Amino acid sequence: MIVVLGQGLALLASALLPTTSASDRGGLLIGAGVAGVSGALWFLLVPRGLFGSWRVFVAAAIALSAMLAMLAMTGGLRSLYFPYYLMPLLVMIMAGNRGKTITLGGLAWAGLVGLALLSPESTADVVAGAFALRTIELLAFTFAAAAASRAMGAVWLALSEQTRMIAEQARTDPLTGLGNRVALEEDLPRLRAAARRRKAPLSLVAIDIDGLKDVNDRSGHAAGDQLLAHFADVLRKTARGQDLAVRTGGDEFALLLPDTDASGAGRLIERIRESAELASPPVRFSGGIAVLEGDATLDQMMAIADTALYAEKAEHRRAGSDARRP
Repeated sequence: MIVVLGQGLALLASALLPTTSASDRGGLLIGAGVAGVSGALWFLLVPRGLFGSWRVFVAAAIALSAMLAMLAMTGGLRSLYFPYYLMPLLVMIMAGNRGKTITLGGLAWAGLVGLALLSPESTADVVAGAFALRTIELLAFTFAAAAASRAMGAVWLALSEQTRMIAEQARTDPLTGLGNRVALEEDLPRLRAAARRRKAPLSLVAIDIDGLKDVNDRSGHAAGDQLLAHFADVLRKTARGQDLAVRTGGDEFALLLPDTDASGAGRLIERIRESAELASPPVRFSGGIAVLEGDATLDQMMAIADTALYAEKAEHRRAGSDARRP
């Protein structure tokens, strides 16, 4: 947008120069008006997703058409303002697509052919000479812009990949490789909206590993970390592909289960429990379930699930105390 509007301002400034001939001033003003107004309307009013990846190309083509009309009104192929005709190619450099840059250069050359056919010059030799010169200038600028566009595309790709990796790292627990609390907060609105559209249940399971503190005290935190990573593997192998498994912190995990009611969540907990107890080393945990109701927030669902989890943990303690009694 800045390049297109800058193009319009440059034409306007050229039209206002005292050295500009009266015959050229009208064409420059028309070119400035068309470039400025069309650029503003295109980038401010036209929906960004309307042309997809071709949005910038179409904007550059519109600016190119305005410059072609300006050339036709200021001397054609021999116009002093030919450099303005090359400026839309600068837009394609920022788009970072070499193929589209070359395509725009081809359209610009077709415009030169049109100017040559409509040229008011007196002799064919003069037209041919001007056409050849402008073609060489356009080719040089097009290939330079294409090379710069390719380099810019590589920069955009690298930045996009780096941004994706940073965003993924922000959603990932480094110890277990599962999602973290951020992933849970970001994905809940999407899964909740999908559940409402399908009129399907959505459940949250809170999990707390039993005895992690004892492992840390007895064998060290490295052993505790190994236990957490081991349990994360159990969750990955047991949960369904559509389920979101996260570590919310410390010895606490959570599962977000689309299309799952309380009974289905309970069955999944039992499958996880069986896999965890059969694993080596075995892992024991307590779990609680919350089913989405209305506009419940993540904190509200976690509070409900934690209440059920603590009740189960207390039951485990009582069962352990009873088993130790003579």
